[in-house]
Amino acid sequence: MGTIVNGSELMAFVGGTSIAEATSSKLSLSADTTDTSSKDNDSGWGTKRVKKLNWSVTSENLVADDGAGKSFDDLFALMIAKTPVAIVFGPQTAASAVPTTGWVPKAGAGYQGNAIITSLEKNAPSGDESTMTVQFDGVGALTPIKATS
Repeated sequence: MGTIVNGSELMAFVGGTSIAEATSSKLSLSADTTDTSSKDNDSGWGTKRVKKLNWSVTSENLVADDGAGKSFDDLFALMIAKTPVAIVFGPQTAASAVPTTGWVPKAGAGYQGNAIITSLEKNAPSGDESTMTVQFDGVGALTPIKATS
């Protein structure tokens, strides 16, 4: 059995910096398909082919005025700019403490691509911690980051 990766080690990075105070990060891949079933296939089973691939990254975070990494305001500015940003989903560089500017991705590991912010939410429940959720939808390919020797 291989080494299990702790979820705390994986995160989303925007423009080379983590999103501040992440509690959960998710990379999703999906395929758009088309039905290729015909009268010639009478097995009773449908057939499909992949038309295109899609990917997205979602990050759930606590809101902090002085958190290390990208803040809600940073993400808001990126969203209203309406331009793709560089995304990395993978492990952070090992450090004894969070760097003041936020975690940076570990070289040679994870996945990378360009994405646009399609959803940004800030939640402020009464008597509880304020949270935010951001979703990035891929623009073009998501590629594995290869370790260099």
